Amino acid sequence: MDVIEEMKKKGFKKLTGPPEDWLKTFTSMDWGFREKERLKKEWDKIEPGDIFIFHSMKTENLSADFPTGIIGVGIIGEKRTGIDEEAYFEDKRLRPLRIVFKEIWWFGDYEKISKEKFPLKARRGEDFLIKEIYYLLRNCITFQEMREHDCIISTQGAIQNVSKEKQNKLIELIKPRLKEPIRK
Repeated sequence: MDVIEEMKKKGFKKLTGPPEDWLKTFTSMDWGFREKERLKKEWDKIEPGDIFIFHSMKTENLSADFPTGIIGVGIIGEKRTGIDEEAYFEDKRLRPLRIVFKEIWWFGDYEKISKEKFPLKARRGEDFLIKEIYYLLRNCITFQEMREHDCIISTQGAIQNVSKEKQNKLIELIKPRLKEPIRK
């Protein structure tokens, strides 16, 4: 599948979360939402085949600072409800609304990231997690780069639409960062 052509044809949304959650998604290939009414409404609109860009914000559980920006692209394979098998910093039942990605394109040095599940990584300590996140966030599309190309995304909201005008400009920044996808 040519993800760039799909992004042009179908469009895409933005999904925001801290880098430790993206590192968890690296091995689990899924993402969870709380059952709050607003998030539930957004989750209800998600369909298999939808495309998301991944916005990494500041950390929530680590003392390190990382760049914030777009770090990857994913295509939804399915939606389900259930526990977060890889939850470590929070209750496994906190985010029962799950989306599972069938394909993900990470922009960073993902081949240097351990394939072990997130709870095992977390037990190895903060220094280990910081190193793994560093590899994941390398080559991200920074807000400075988005500003220079007039396509800044909103930092607010877990899920957010991206205007067609910004989508076209973002695709040009995404295209040279794509490597082989990771598949479920």
